[in-house]
Amino acid sequence: MAPQENQIVVGTQRGDTTINVQKLLDQPWYRYKHLRKLYGWLCVVLIVQATNGLDGSIMNGMQTLTYWQSYFHHPTGAQLGIFNGTQGLGGVISQFFLWWLVEKIGRKLVIICGAVIIIIGVFLQSFAQGIAMFAVARCVIGLGLSFEYTAAPMLVSELAHPTHRAQLSTLLNTLYYFGATIAAWVTLGTLSIKSDWSWRSVSLIQMFPSLISLSLTWWVPESPRWLVSRGRNEEALKTLVDVHCGGNEADPLARFEYNEIVQTLAYEKENGSRSWFDLIRTPGNRHRTWVVFTCAIASQATGQTIIGYYLVVILSGIGITDPRTQSIINGCLTMWNMGWAFWGAYVIDKFGRRKMMLTSLCGMLFAGFLPWTICSALYVQHGLKSAGPPVIAFIFIFNAFYASTWNGILTGYTVECMSYDIRPKLICTQNLLVQATITGFNYLNPVALKNIGWKYYLIINLIIVLVIVLVYFTYPETSKITLEEVSVIFDGKHAVRNDILAKQGVNVGEEDAVGRDENKTVEVFEHLEK
Repeated sequence: MAPQENQIVVGTQRGDTTINVQKLLDQPWYRYKHLRKLYGWLCVVLIVQATNGLDGSIMNGMQTLTYWQSYFHHPTGAQLGIFNGTQGLGGVISQFFLWWLVEKIGRKLVIICGAVIIIIGVFLQSFAQGIAMFAVARCVIGLGLSFEYTAAPMLVSELAHPTHRAQLSTLLNTLYYFGATIAAWVTLGTLSIKSDWSWRSVSLIQMFPSLISLSLTWWVPESPRWLVSRGRNEEALKTLVDVHCGGNEADPLARFEYNEIVQTLAYEKENGSRSWFDLIRTPGNRHRTWVVFTCAIASQATGQTIIGYYLVVILSGIGITDPRTQSIINGCLTMWNMGWAFWGAYVIDKFGRRKMMLTSLCGMLFAGFLPWTICSALYVQHGLKSAGPPVIAFIFIFNAFYASTWNGILTGYTVECMSYDIRPKLICTQNLLVQATITGFNYLNPVALKNIGWKYYLIINLIIVLVIVLVYFTYPETSKITLEEVSVIFDGKHAVRNDILAKQGVNVGEEDAVGRDENKTVEVFEHLEK
């Protein structure tokens, strides 16, 4: 019999029906061949978010390109809002049917369909012959992106080893900045091209992550939870054994996870009706829906849409109008963001979701947006030229706090809060709200910046204060337990059952207030064949 690689330790601060996922492995992931293989394939899924980053950064970068500005007659205000806002419109439309499609055909096929749609949209955008064709292309790209970022978070969180779920789920959105960094520096390079190909060539780059997805996603394992929901239980168990236990059927983790999935899905089916009313039917689901609803809006309403799409307008407002300087700042900012986002993904389990969200928001407000607002006011109101350059520093500080936490929260935290039966609906609801918020702010931001300037920043400061209050009083901690066991937080101990634990007759310990481990390892070999 091969030695087991996962050691199940029962009992955490969440109760004696949970296991401490941080105690499962005694070596780093790269020491295990099967985890290296799994995460290699998951990189194919993670890369879909690079497409989104390419898109956002390209739209910032294109505004620095003289030939793009000339071709579209120097759009400002509402017209500039149309260029950026139509992308979100495509994402909004898709959410009304994606919740059904992702359950019908599975996560992998939805990602592949999204890749095909994005490739079509990129061709339309790259060879656009006017503002109407460009706007339609933006809408098509938004549609394809929504396919990918609806299915990808599910597949990553449902396939990842429990020990690494938080890091990988958070890393998904972190790769937004990988794509953004590539786009920003390529845009800088194309400033020297003296034709419309300065912006058309940048646009074509958007399709490369989608070409990778289209080519390789077929070989990524399907979600075991989706397989169980479709009655393919044996295939689901085999997938768990292969990807989490290296094919070792004697390892206790696969059977443990399988039992939790089967019994939790049975509980959810028994207590749900598979209708949209399930989102508010029980106190636990109402709490989940509240977290998803507010988090989706907060992630986009706290100032990031201004920097992400209108950095050129901000820089012009403080006297920085040289296209090359604007492009260099944009490129440096995306690299800065990527570094902080990777750091946040690495430490998310160490510090916990709540602490990182609250620290991030306070930093965004007091070290970022508030002094940024003051400097902008001094520059505009009193003509204090020395107040302009500090705005750049505060933009970088703001982004450090945002990128380290909030960029990954929509895939690393909210997906954890969702129970399987309502996960597709809540993810689509989340994406709908995110796209609606982005679309709304993309229309509002250029108009507000043009008409009231720095005073618009006061509203963003107030929004950040409101979000701090919401997170402190209503967001629970979800770290260090399995995906199914998060239901204990929302629905109580009865929501998670696992017959393996009942069969053991072991002494179950608890972690005390300072986190000392008093748990005992559970040996479950003799029950794996039952």
